[in-house]
Formats: sequence, C-alpha cells, structure tokens
Amino acid sequence: MDFIDTTLKRICGAAGVIGIAAILGLMGLTVVTVVLRAMRIAFPGTYSLSELLLIPAVSISIAYAAMYNEHTRAVIFVERISNARLRHFIHGLMLIVGSLFWVVVAWATIKEAIRRMAQNELSPIINVPVAPFRWAMAAAVILCVIVLLWQGFKLLRGVPVEDESEHYAEPKE
Repeated sequence: MDFIDTTLKRICGAAGVIGIAAILGLMGLTVVTVVLRAMRIAFPGTYSLSELLLIPAVSISIAYAAMYNEHTRAVIFVERISNARLRHFIHGLMLIVGSLFWVVVAWATIKEAIRRMAQNELSPIINVPVAPFRWAMAAAVILCVIVLLWQGFKLLRGVPVEDESEHYAEPKE
C-alpha cells in the first residue's frame, strides 16, 4: 500500500510541477501581452496560447488536489459522524461514486482527442497541434480517477487519507 501511495504522490508531484509551469507561462504571457499593448504592439495568438496553457494548468491541478485531499468537498454531514470507521466508509464510498463522473469526462476527452487528432487540428493563428494538449488533459483526468479510486478503497479499509494541511503549523492568533 505504501508503494502505491508513494508512486501516486510522485506522479502527482511531477504533474503539479507541470501545472505550475503552465500557470507561470500564463502569467508571463499576460505580462508580455500587456506590455506590448501598452507600446501599441499587437501580439497575435495570445488567446490561443492562453487557451492551450489553461488545459494543463487546470486539469493537472485537479489530480494534485485530489491526492492531498484539498479538493472542494462537502463535509458538513460526514464530520458530524463520531464513529471514525463509518465516517471513513461513507467518505470512501462517495469518492468512488464521485469518480464515476471523472470516468465519463476521461472517456469523452479521449474520444475527442482521437477525433481531433485524426483531423490534424491546429490552434488558430499560431498553428500549434492541439492533440498533445487534449491527450495531456485525458492523462490528467485518468490520474485523478486513479487517485480518487485509490483513496476511496483506502478509506473503505479504514485507512485515513492524507490531508496536505496537516503538514503546516496552525496559525497563531
């Protein structure tokens, strides 16, 4: 079990670095565009580049957040359950059921990537192939599904999932 946890953490960590690089790329693109526009110089393809950079920034972040249990979740009901085993069971079951949504998203993303790759789709103006970005999104969503299923099965076995906030000290008032 530790091997799978360690492997998933390393994969999600590497994916997180890619997501951060995409966000930094978006920031740089925004700064360059604003500066060039202030100098009355047009920078064609800004919209297309930002659209492509958003794909890894968002899709990879979902898997990273799921790994460290930092995704948006409703815990109003579950936190009121005093029995830890029952609480873990319900949380695990909801993760597994919720992962079905992401399975559908992954399936649709793969179908779209195959269809668009066959058409040799290029982004407008800058003519960059879009297929690698679509496949990156599919891979990120599949990683998210794997993480959610693994954490769900761990919770069903009564093993609590890691919470990234546990690694930080509580703020002093």
